[in-house]
Amino acid sequence: MSALELLAIAPQLILSLAIVLQLLLIAVKRTRVLIQLFTLASLMLAVVSHFAILPALNSQITILFYLDEFAVAANLLILLSAICCALISGSYLKVSFEVDDEFYVLLLLTTLGASLLTISTHFASVFLGLELLSISLIGMMGYLRHRSQTLEASFKYLILSATASSILLFGMAMVYAYSGDMSFAYIQFTYPQVSEQSSPESLHLLAQAGSVLILAGIAFKLSLAPFHLWTPDVYQGAPAPVTMVLATISKIAMFTVLVNFWFLSDQYTDPTLTNILAGLAITSMLAGNLLALKQTNIKRLLAYSSIAHMGYLVIVLIIIAPTSVDLAKQSALYYLFAYCIATLMLFTFISQTSKANKEHDEDEWQHWRGLFWQSPMQGVAIIFALLSLAGIPLTAGFIGKFYLINTAVINQVWWLLASLVVGSGIGLYYYLRIIFMVLAKPQLHSMTQAQVLPTRNMLSHLLLVSFTIALLLFGLLPDLLIDGLYFL
Repeated sequence: MSALELLAIAPQLILSLAIVLQLLLIAVKRTRVLIQLFTLASLMLAVVSHFAILPALNSQITILFYLDEFAVAANLLILLSAICCALISGSYLKVSFEVDDEFYVLLLLTTLGASLLTISTHFASVFLGLELLSISLIGMMGYLRHRSQTLEASFKYLILSATASSILLFGMAMVYAYSGDMSFAYIQFTYPQVSEQSSPESLHLLAQAGSVLILAGIAFKLSLAPFHLWTPDVYQGAPAPVTMVLATISKIAMFTVLVNFWFLSDQYTDPTLTNILAGLAITSMLAGNLLALKQTNIKRLLAYSSIAHMGYLVIVLIIIAPTSVDLAKQSALYYLFAYCIATLMLFTFISQTSKANKEHDEDEWQHWRGLFWQSPMQGVAIIFALLSLAGIPLTAGFIGKFYLINTAVINQVWWLLASLVVGSGIGLYYYLRIIFMVLAKPQLHSMTQAQVLPTRNMLSHLLLVSFTIALLLFGLLPDLLIDGLYFL
């Protein structure tokens, strides 16, 4: 590899080295505070290293990776989510029966797998990054092994994730059999030279079938309906910081893979695949919002909400001309940012109200009654996070929805646009229910209220305030975020 190629993957190299040093640090001396600080320092260094990789932008790194602006922006969102998880995990795991040093090793492994996925443009690197991400996530989910719900969530994700990976791998094999290449940029639905025993039409069907299987495997990871059935149980059973990782890092990484595969291999030009993906989007938008209506558990509600949000995001992939690719990527990045920040805020608060030594997290949103009056700062943060997810003006979520609508109108996908409007209307109902509960007067002498009052953690308070300012700032001045994402 050349020096420029090594420079291009500097963040991934830093994370890899940090994992090795973590293991050595644990072997020499087990200390909760030191391993947490080392993890945070490694993640911060990986973020700073992005300024050094600017000369390597838009370059191919071997045959496995390609570095562009979209990959860099997605990677920064992943590192931001990992930093937030590392910050809140300390207080969450402090009372755990388990030694939590290896938890941070698994967190860095998960982040490394997701980071590799953002720059992967080859089936081999995608599968390796995906397995690194998935296996590390399974370990994080089952880390609190004294919880029955946690073990159930981990086992369920293990079985279903392995099944989805098998489907994805089979689809890759079918596409490779057609194209003879595993790099996205060289997979095109044009007829290659064929023997007398095979017809171009049959090989084209083979490629389409392979692409459908790949979409099914990615749809599972993104929780797109009807591949969403695992999501609410795993969200509810996993520890709150792990659910945060699953809802942000995993989703961002897999959507980046979908974007690269969809556009680099010209899948968007195939009407059959486009209709299948549009059907997944419509089903996810409607099913996710409708199923969230009756949820009393906030983690299950956010699980169904994430299904709907991933459905919204898929809208940007349905384009009618290559000139819309840049707009689609820009829209996806803005919406991912707004979704990621709001989700981090909610799970930061949930982690505050939960303890690792309990059988399950305190995650009934009815227990948030009167939160605004008991802790105004946290109440305001929760309200703005929910308003952003609902797409209310003056928040970054509204600008993200506006970008999606603009993309849908330009590409004339009216059914998707109608589903977006209907789904957003349904979602507004259950988001407002929680907001009204937060603003309601607290019940006096209520044991339930006393049990879920958040702990006074200055670090979590600082995160909530920072994220709230970000949602408002980029909701009022969206050009700041666009210029920031594309400063490269």
